[in-house]
Amino acid sequence: MKIIVVHPAHMDYRQEVLESLNKKYDTTFIFTKQGRGQEGVREEQATIPPEWKSKVLKSDLLIGRKDIGMYLRLIKELLSGKYDLVLTSTSWYICWLIARIRGKKFVFMTEFWYWQDSSLMRKILNRFTKIIVKNSDSVFAMGTNAYLSCIKSGIKEERVFMHPQCAVDYSKLSTFNLRARYNLEDEKVILFLGRIVKVKGLDYLIESFLRLEHEEKNAFLIIAGDGPDRIKYEILAKELGIKNFLFTGRVSKKEISSYYIACDLFILPSIFYKQSYEPWGLVINEAMAFSKPIVATNAVGASADMIENDCNGYIVEEKNVEELYKSMKKILSNEESMKSMGIKSREIFENKNNYSNFCKILNQSIEYAIKLP
Repeated sequence: MKIIVVHPAHMDYRQEVLESLNKKYDTTFIFTKQGRGQEGVREEQATIPPEWKSKVLKSDLLIGRKDIGMYLRLIKELLSGKYDLVLTSTSWYICWLIARIRGKKFVFMTEFWYWQDSSLMRKILNRFTKIIVKNSDSVFAMGTNAYLSCIKSGIKEERVFMHPQCAVDYSKLSTFNLRARYNLEDEKVILFLGRIVKVKGLDYLIESFLRLEHEEKNAFLIIAGDGPDRIKYEILAKELGIKNFLFTGRVSKKEISSYYIACDLFILPSIFYKQSYEPWGLVINEAMAFSKPIVATNAVGASADMIENDCNGYIVEEKNVEELYKSMKKILSNEESMKSMGIKSREIFENKNNYSNFCKILNQSIEYAIKLP
């Protein structure tokens, strides 16, 4: 069977999944954002294996941030390509429409679950997406929130296959001593790692840490990563009078293990911002691999699958400074509980961050679709 896989870019956390598809099917990979980052932030993308049949559709024909040339090339590939099934996690409007025109099977691979009609255009696109979900041959939902969103769209339950997102286990990589580098041996380190953009909710984290710092004198906040809002948040932290904080700038894949090892608590305070949110948040999985307790908001897709309240961390309401503060204080104030939460995080990671099961269920969604009349 010949399949086309349309995907934004090749990342290390997708290597095992895409390789399994390449081995099982006659697969052509089409990458639509290889070489481009998200929201102006450079991504550390993986090299596409030369033995794969693949095409990168990036062009220089841009309107705003939209690569119009890429869309035109994608339409051409889908109209002229020889395939039985399209599996896509991006540009699904084009992929679904052309698959239907050509009478090909269509599998929607999605992590999305929050559909905010923030404008007339967004309302139209959201309605179209729900029509696509309902009329897909099958859907592979990456996480509980995505699964429930699909069911709500009206697709038959037997057509939806679900598995949590999986991330690479970096816990065995070599590291440097980050605490020694920044003289943090006696500090209780709270870590955020990711793109520094509005949707990450860092202003709420900074405000909640201000309260925590007044009571926990050895609490220390590390904000690791880069993005267009970095300077704004650095200024905010200084204006509020926070003393124990550090903005590190961009962190490479080779360095992230050192950051996860050094922290006592990992936090992802993302918010709902217009139509943006955190569909999953792979840093949650990554931190759990290092046996760390987690605090995340209800705007983070991973929270529904990876966090058990008062067991390995807490799920708090987005934009709620009080809940962020209380959850951080509760974890950091009890060394024994903090350690047991970390152990539980690793157990949940090992159980749910299972690439073998992920690939198996993804294949089931493909096989289901191809057998439909």
